[in-house]
Amino acid sequence: MKMIEEAIKEGEFPSFAWPGGDPLFYITRDNRALCPECCNAEFELIKESLANKDYPQWEIVAVEINYEDNMLYCDHCSQQIEPSHEE
Repeated sequence: MKMIEEAIKEGEFPSFAWPGGDPLFYITRDNRALCPECCNAEFELIKESLANKDYPQWEIVAVEINYEDNMLYCDHCSQQIEPSHEE
């Protein structure tokens, strides 16, 4: 949750973990995956959702690294969230 709070404070959701550079994705309260690009495009909606708990599809509850899932896609834009390692 600390990383999410930092992203809100900084005004941008990072795309890669530090250190290591592994690709990140974000999980919403309704258990959907969002890519960093969609999170940044919908930053104000996400910020409002975190404050008011009104929109579970935009309320970010976790940040994860996609290690090996070649079938992980953003539930908003349908773009693949690239894995950091091949299976």
